[in-house]
Amino acid sequence: MQLGKILRNHYKIIDSLGSGGFGDTYLAQDLDLPGNPKCVVKHLKPKSSDPGVITIAQRLFDREAETLYKLGKDSDQIPKLFAHFHEGTEFYLVEEYIEGYDISRELTSGRKLSESDTIALLKGILSALAVAHQNNIIHRDIKPQNLMRRKSDNKIVLIDFGAVKEISVLTTANQPGTTTLTVAVGTPGYMSSEQSNGKPRLSSDIYAVGMVGIKALTGKNPGSLPTDPKTGNIIWQNEAKVSDRLANILDRMVHEYFPQLYENATEVLEALGFTNLPQPTPAPITTQAKTVLAVPSPQQQPLPRLTPTPIPVTKPTKTLLAFPSTTNISIQKFETVTVNARGKIISRRQHQAEVMIENLGNGVSLEMVKIPPGRFFMGSPETEARRRDRESPQHYVDVPEFFMGKYPVTQAQWEAVMGKNNLWQVITGNKNNPSRFKGANRPVEKVNWYDATEFCQKLSRITGKKYSLPSESQWEYARPCRNNHTILFWRNYNV
Repeated sequence: MQLGKILRNHYKIIDSLGSGGFGDTYLAQDLDLPGNPKCVVKHLKPKSSDPGVITIAQRLFDREAETLYKLGKDSDQIPKLFAHFHEGTEFYLVEEYIEGYDISRELTSGRKLSESDTIALLKGILSALAVAHQNNIIHRDIKPQNLMRRKSDNKIVLIDFGAVKEISVLTTANQPGTTTLTVAVGTPGYMSSEQSNGKPRLSSDIYAVGMVGIKALTGKNPGSLPTDPKTGNIIWQNEAKVSDRLANILDRMVHEYFPQLYENATEVLEALGFTNLPQPTPAPITTQAKTVLAVPSPQQQPLPRLTPTPIPVTKPTKTLLAFPSTTNISIQKFETVTVNARGKIISRRQHQAEVMIENLGNGVSLEMVKIPPGRFFMGSPETEARRRDRESPQHYVDVPEFFMGKYPVTQAQWEAVMGKNNLWQVITGNKNNPSRFKGANRPVEKVNWYDATEFCQKLSRITGKKYSLPSESQWEYARPCRNNHTILFWRNYNV
């Protein structure tokens, strides 16, 4: 773009700030405001001019612009979005100009920061990132060049969110009518393995921040650090003067196995000892009716995918459950530990969960764990390979609190609820327990969707509460690594 060009009779291009594979960035003046203040114009253009690609690019661009606008309002460490528009097949963002410099100037090759300076740097980055993560937004391209040190207050400002860059790498796939990404969005050395494979998570940002911290302590670029041939984890501590505590935190931030990573920025801030954390700004989009859930283990046919019907609300209402006298509520405390590649415990965390115990009679009970309310991003991006139409559109779902079974339904619980005249018995003429591998405390098996639904209906009549199979969004939200809560569930994991 030529210097001096005026976009929309409003923004005058005065300098080039950078150019890359995803687009160009310019310094501009706002001609409509007194003093013609500076702003930043980002110019993005899809590699393909195919009409189908442009249509998807338009949709992605509008969605990401809405996200950037909200984040800029919620945090002073994220640039404000002033405008977004497109002209033909070219797309433009106009953002707040941050006067200062990117921190690559502070992290030059060979220069090592002290531990205290590194912790201060991590806090600045994570404080900005926490606001994005509380809105379930993944930055995707955290690196020193995208971390600005603002001149006015020395705060870290998080720039250049990666998701909007997707429109620049859209192209038509081999199959007609499909669109895909030509490259993964991110920067080598700061990309976790799952992000490199096109599956970024909130924890992918944590990996990138951890690599920035390691670069600060070692003075080495991420690509020059060796990895353990057995685990794939980065070997770096021999290059730095660092306490065991900070080393363990950074090791977990950049762990090769993503379930071992911290899930979000707030978790890392807590691990570092910072308790005055950024607060999320609620913006409900969809909600569901509150329900109590039981989860049998059907075998004969899979459960259908149940998609919640979005109901626009201004604020989700909280419905209280009436617990009969046969119900006990308790607080169960438990501990989780994290181990490194050598099996050494590197951190311990104490948690507690509210557990409801239903008395089903004859010494049989049912434990239900309270799932706290929250929000998550549901669906898959339109650019994901081999995705299905039913996985779109991506949208936020606000889930009110509900209860879910702590364990799979046991054979003893099944017998206590189903009695002797259930649908399965009528059809097959068999006894009350359909399981092949018998055992009162073993999970019930060989039940189908209809059996599981009947179980929930009978359990509702016995307890006076509403039980049902979980909706897809409730199941996605409650499963490990999906939400920001640690919940007391039994899983066959080593902890």
